[in-house]
Formats: sequence, C-alpha cells, structure tokens
Amino acid sequence: MADRRLRVLAIFLAAALVLASGCARNPDPVNSSRDKSVRDNPGPRDPSKLNLLFITLDDLNTSLGTYGHPTVKSPNIDRLARRGTRFDRAYAQFSLCNPSRTSFMSGRRPETTGVLKNSNRVRTKLRDAEFLPEYFSRNGYFTAAIGKVMHDRVPNALKWDVFEDVEQVGGVPDEKQCGGHWWCATDNKDEEEHDGRVARKIIQLIDQNKDRPFFIAAGFSRPHAPYYAPRKYFDLYPLENIPLPDPNPSDQTTDEDKRLSRAGYYACVSFIDAQIGLILDELERTGLAANTVIVFTSDHGYHLGEHGIWDKKTLYEESVRVPLIVVAPNRQPGASSQRLVELVDLYPTLTDLCGLPTPEGLEGTSFVPLLTNPARPWKAAVFSLTIKSKKSPLFRSVRTERYAYIESADSDPDELYDHQTDPKEMKNLAGDPRYRKTVAEMKQLLEQGWRKAVPPA
Repeated sequence: MADRRLRVLAIFLAAALVLASGCARNPDPVNSSRDKSVRDNPGPRDPSKLNLLFITLDDLNTSLGTYGHPTVKSPNIDRLARRGTRFDRAYAQFSLCNPSRTSFMSGRRPETTGVLKNSNRVRTKLRDAEFLPEYFSRNGYFTAAIGKVMHDRVPNALKWDVFEDVEQVGGVPDEKQCGGHWWCATDNKDEEEHDGRVARKIIQLIDQNKDRPFFIAAGFSRPHAPYYAPRKYFDLYPLENIPLPDPNPSDQTTDEDKRLSRAGYYACVSFIDAQIGLILDELERTGLAANTVIVFTSDHGYHLGEHGIWDKKTLYEESVRVPLIVVAPNRQPGASSQRLVELVDLYPTLTDLCGLPTPEGLEGTSFVPLLTNPARPWKAAVFSLTIKSKKSPLFRSVRTERYAYIESADSDPDELYDHQTDPKEMKNLAGDPRYRKTVAEMKQLLEQGWRKAVPPA
C-alpha cells in the first residue's frame, strides 16, 4: 500500500512540475502563444496576399491639409490622400476611446460589444469574437501592434505576434520639461518622443517582415492632450496666425489660451505627420508600397472650442466625424467620397480588400465598391453614441447625407441640424414646426437602426 501511495504521489508531482514549467515558459498567453515560431520561421511570402498597415491616432479631428484646413501643415498625410481615397463623411460609433476602438477592431457596434466606457473590459460580451488582427493571423499573416492601438487601460485585450503598449514603447518623459502644463514645446528630438519611437519600431518591423504578409498597426498617442511635441513643430504655428473658434457665451477661456491650445494641438498633428512620412518612406524603400493596403484614421474627433467645448464626449460633427484615408493597390488614386461610412465598416472592408472571407457576426459594410466608384449610392444613415460622464445615460445620434439628429438622454432638448444650410450645427431645428416631419423620419431611422440603412444592392 505504501509503495502504491508513493507511486501516485510521484505521478502527481511530475504532472505538477510539467504544468508549472509550462506556465513559466508562457507567462503572457495573450501575446506569447505564437511569438517564437512566427519570428524564427517566417516562411515564404505568398505573392497573392496584400500587406496591411493600420495607422490610428488619438483624438484627431479633420484638422488636416487634405481636408481643407487653412492652418494645419500635414504634407505626409496629404501625400497619403493623393495615393488613395479620402472619405469626407466618415464617422466613429462612439466619441470615446475604448468603446470606439473596441467597435472597429471587433467589427461590432457598441451596443453589441457592451463597451460603453473606458473602464469596461473588452471581452465581457465578446469572449469568442475574433478581432481584426486575430482573424488575419489565422489566415497566415504576421501581426504586430506598437503604441496605442487599443485603449491603454486594456492594452492586452487582443492577440498579436508582436506587441508593445504605450508603457513598453517608452520615450523621454515630457513631464520633467513641461511641469504639467496643457501644452509644451519640448527640447526632445523626434526619436526621443514616444510617438517618434512608435514610428521607428514600425519601420523596423516592416523591414524585418518584408518577406511575408503582415498586418502591422501603428498607434500614435497624439494629438491627445497634453499637447507636447518638439519645439520645431510649435514654431510652425505662431499664435498670431491661429484662428479663434466662433464665440460662445458658455466658454470663458481667454483668447490667448484658445490660441495656445489650438497651436499645441496643431503642433502635435504636424509632429505625427512627420512620423507617418518616415513610415511611408520605408514602404517605398522596401518596394512594399505597391502591395500594401494602408488605413489612416482616428478613434474619434475632438472639439477645439467649437460650441464652446474643449472635449470629445459629444455627438456634434467635431467629435464623431473622423478623418479616413484608404490606400489600396490597383484602386483609383487621389479620389474623395462624400458618401457616409463608419469605422465599424473597416473590418469587412479590409477582409474584402485582402481577398479573405468575411466572418459572420460583423455589423459593418465593406465599402470597397466606393474605392472604385466614390460617388455611387451608399448608406442611408450612420449611427453614433456617447456618454457625457462616467454616470451619464447613453446619448444616440443618426446622420443622413443632409441631416444630423441627436436624441437627448437628459433634460436637454433633442437636436436636428441641416448640414446643407448649417454645416457648423449652430441652429437647432428640432423645435421648429416646419421640421416636424423630418424629426419624425430621423427618429424612425434611429429606432430602425443600421440594418435598415445598408447600401442598396
């Protein structure tokens, strides 16, 4: 009996040692499951597979040269637009970071993901969902993310072959120079700043993986406040050249502070633009530009004093409208589209462009047809959500090519704006009896939801 007990104990201990050693070798199952085999055994390139470079910024509105901004200098993003299609009516599904990024990386809308705050866990309702990089990985792509691709509270929510979050990328701490100010011209070199390091790591990954299909995501943290960038970018924006927003009685910010804040935002945009230029140069140097799909966008927009607001948690144009440029091989260059598209459309669009089957359960629509014919009839409406604070109810909006309707969730009135006559959304028409029918139609669109607004067959 004693010998039998010893044999059982020995088997138990051996099994425990195997399990323990397995855990020690794989401390981070999210990001370590494929690292070594993928890095060491890239395998031959499949010439039929396109590469994918996904560039996302934080809090970027359409303050860019290619979108007609009179002040901002963005030559490299403008250059990217000349190579692809610029979407002039692209909208985020939520004007807050984590909900928006979870939505477009999962291909599901916020109502489905359940991610409605920055503090929400990404996979609470999406335990078995295959996010965009995970789907490409299963289809033979090397995947990597550097910087802020998902929200920095949930950086490890997705599986990547190579991954470095904001903290891992690092950079010279600007706070030592800037003392907690909202804006600051630093004495750092580009490569010392966090986003400069992101760009250089992306360049390194492109070079290391040029012989196999890749999905590489560059997550830049600017122009999210605080507005810190090397001094030479601030020098592009003398305060006397910075336009003021339309006056609003609710905004007590001084004109000098308004100009300082806008100049800091614009400086950050130009800084990121320079980093994107380096990445585009690398694609051209390696000969990969001809077979790489490039997406450039932001998680949502941002107010720079419009409506008296310096924030993002609204459903006005400045907050939910985003820049979106897509470059794809053998597609019309230098095009622009006025048709309505949404960030949730990116997942099916990218699988479509790369010749992969579209997974079930996605809630967006591939807009590849617009890359061929940017003016063709498209969606009837697009939909966005937001919250005003951590404890606020959910606010909803729907937009057609002419009207924007915002449904209030508190004591404020509902809002209706006619973009044909009022693109700045200054005059609320919801209470005007002449627009009673339009309000009813917009409410109906909102209640029917996205499935009733898909493009005509």
